[in-house]
Amino acid sequence: MPTTEHKRDYYDVLGVDRSATRDQIKQAYRQLALQYHPDRNHAPDATATFRELAEAYAVLSDDTKRRAYDTTGHAGVSERWSADDLMRDFQFGDFFGGRFGDLFGVFGDALGGRARPNRGVGRGMDLRYDLDLTLEEAAKGGDRTIHITRSEKCRDCRGSGAKAGTTPKPCAECAGSGQKQQVQTGKGMRMVTFTTCAKCLGRGILIESPCPLCQGQGFEFTPHSLKVRIPPGMDDGMVVRLAGQGEPHANAGPSGDLLIRTHLRPHPSFQRQGDDLYTAVSLSFAEAALGTKVSVPSLGGEALNVAVPPGTQSGSALRVNGKGMPRLGGKGTGRLFVMIDVRTPTDLTARQRELLKEFATLEAAKRP
Repeated sequence: MPTTEHKRDYYDVLGVDRSATRDQIKQAYRQLALQYHPDRNHAPDATATFRELAEAYAVLSDDTKRRAYDTTGHAGVSERWSADDLMRDFQFGDFFGGRFGDLFGVFGDALGGRARPNRGVGRGMDLRYDLDLTLEEAAKGGDRTIHITRSEKCRDCRGSGAKAGTTPKPCAECAGSGQKQQVQTGKGMRMVTFTTCAKCLGRGILIESPCPLCQGQGFEFTPHSLKVRIPPGMDDGMVVRLAGQGEPHANAGPSGDLLIRTHLRPHPSFQRQGDDLYTAVSLSFAEAALGTKVSVPSLGGEALNVAVPPGTQSGSALRVNGKGMPRLGGKGTGRLFVMIDVRTPTDLTARQRELLKEFATLEAAKRP
């Protein structure tokens, strides 16, 4: 691994500006990783370039590591990124093609042994589901039924991928390991690179007579209905995790998880900021000056009578405690803020104009 003094700037590695957003960093990395992944690019320096790209992404895609890098450079993040960082935002099995492909073989022992996979260890890929909620549904919480399609072991071959009456055979190319190992030595260094076996696509087995139902994949897509409990107070972008409801693992490991991300629909009367709700009420000049009471709706449907003190200014916020969103975990309720908008009349009658002129004269008399 190069020393920090000789490492290129991570932003230059990914070809992005220092002001790039996380999405821009992700897109740049995706394009370059596809270009330089050693399974696709057989240039002598492809592996080194790919490792450099992945290291840059591991740091810049994490807000904390990125701030440390922006402040202190490579020294601030040296050895502080891990194999988990490399998988952030991506499922590399699909990224580089094939359900069973993976990124880790390119790194060999570069991450202290953490990145080198063991057959039968790990879990299946996570699945994501986007769930739309109204503000009322997010406040109330409760059970929701969702419908997904995920892979399941083929009912005919029971996951083997082989036609009934036949069995898969170990791949002679990789001796059943699913990986090819390449060792390079030079300048006092020894680099071990693991790549997915091209013949068996990482499965370690070859199927001479594929199952006609799943075409040798060992999986078939099956619809499922699942019940998910939404806790009261969920906000936009929050995630509910259903353990074990994702994709199954290729080698009998545990299944991945189902990640349910909530999205709140816009509400006609309320805007949400954290646990607080905001609504607006329009008042006339006289109402704001003299004070009044207004009726505003609550999220639960009841009407609330809110007192407006005399002399209330436009833009003022009147607070009603306990009428906002429930806090997650049952830790109380947020507040409702009633925003005051004072209207300036535009169609005065003659009598109103006369009264306002008299009012203006009295106001002028009060000035020093």
